[in-house]
Amino acid sequence: MTTENIYLSIKKWKTLIDSYKSGNDANEKEILGYLNQGTHFSVSGNEVALWKTNLENADPKRVHAYLGIDDNKLKFFLIDSKSDREADFNHIFIKEFTRQSPEDQAQNTTNLEILPPITSESAINRNFRWNMYATAWLKAQKTEPFVQVITIPFEDYERLGLGDSESCTCFFGLTDEAEKRDTDFAYHIEIITVKDLTINEMSRTAENYSTPRPPFTVADPVDNYQLLLKSGAFL
Repeated sequence: MTTENIYLSIKKWKTLIDSYKSGNDANEKEILGYLNQGTHFSVSGNEVALWKTNLENADPKRVHAYLGIDDNKLKFFLIDSKSDREADFNHIFIKEFTRQSPEDQAQNTTNLEILPPITSESAINRNFRWNMYATAWLKAQKTEPFVQVITIPFEDYERLGLGDSESCTCFFGLTDEAEKRDTDFAYHIEIITVKDLTINEMSRTAENYSTPRPPFTVADPVDNYQLLLKSGAFL
C-alpha cells in the first residue's frame, strides 16, 4: 500500500465512527463486523528489531497501532512513535486482522527473566470481556472519544525476547486499569501481546499496558500522531 492509501484507510475508519457517533445506529453493526472480522494480528522479531533501532534514543518508546479500513477489511498500521512524531512513514507495518492460527505457538521462553505484568488468567479474562461486552463498549463510545490509535509501550514487545524468525500474537481486551478517566463504561479497549498461546507459557509473556487514543493528553499530544493528522482523520 502507498502512504496515500494508508491515509485513506485511516480516514475511512474515522468517517465510519463519526457517522455512528452522530446518530447513525445502522453503523453499529458495521463497526462490530469489522472488529469481529478477525481475532488477532502478529508482529515478527524482525519488526521489533527495527523498532528497537528507531527508538534507541527516544523517550518514551512506543508503538502506535492505527485502525483502518482497506478493501472492506479492518487493518492495523503499526509505526514506532519516533517515526510517527517526525512524520517518517517509510517503515509502516500493515497487519491483517485474521482468524488463522498463529504459527510457532510452542516457542521456548524458559530464559525470560523479567516477570510479566499480567498472568494468563488475566489475559484470558480481558479477552473474554472483549468477546462478551464489545457491544456494550461500542454503545458507550457514542459519548466518548472513539479509538483511532492504540498506543503500546515498546517494552511490551522488547521483553518478549523474540528471535528474528519468531512472532508474537496481539489481540483485543477490555481493561479498567492504566489511564483513568470519567466514563459511564468501566472499561477501555486494549491490545494484549503474548509470545505463546499455551496457558503455561502465556503467563510468562503476556503484556498489556496499551492505551486507546483519542483522548490525547498533555504528556501524549496529538502532535505525536502525524499519521493521524496527515490522513485528515483528526479534526
